[in-house]
Amino acid sequence: MAPDFLNTTELNAVGGGVKNVLRILLSSDLQRQLWPLQIVFVILAIFFIWMTVYYSLKTSYWDNRFLGDAKNFLFPKFFERKSQTRRWQKIQDGLETNHQDHWKLSLIDGATFLDESLKSAGFGGANLEERLQKVAVEDLSNLTALRNAQKVCSDVVHDPNYHLTKSMAKDVIDQFGQALAELGVL
Repeated sequence: MAPDFLNTTELNAVGGGVKNVLRILLSSDLQRQLWPLQIVFVILAIFFIWMTVYYSLKTSYWDNRFLGDAKNFLFPKFFERKSQTRRWQKIQDGLETNHQDHWKLSLIDGATFLDESLKSAGFGGANLEERLQKVAVEDLSNLTALRNAQKVCSDVVHDPNYHLTKSMAKDVIDQFGQALAELGVL
């Protein structure tokens, strides 16, 4: 015959101990003493819930989690074009300042944008220079100017003391813009 564990005196003693602990924890004296601590924890909980909601709405979490896939599925070209136009506008805004460092960053961003666009268009190569070597004049009408613009960008990247004028930067960005327009990106 198997022993009956539910009717043992040890289990009854444990049950009595648990009842005593619960009685102490739920006593009105202890609850009154813990009241300020409970208020602090409730305030902290409300603060963390608010921060979670605020930052999940402020960032692109929900957009990427749920809406991004539906938008990209239903309207892939529209949202891609909008994103690319916004990126190009940011590159052009860098030329509006009077700081040479901003112009240099705009050139680097523009070269990166063109490189990514050429890569997605199917031109092979490890970097922008190699991709431009594989592009034909029929694909991009300003190919010679683009190669010169790429050399300027390469000089800017490799020589931190490179003197860049605003007109040079604007000319390079315009060449990139023309190429991106011919590729159908902008």
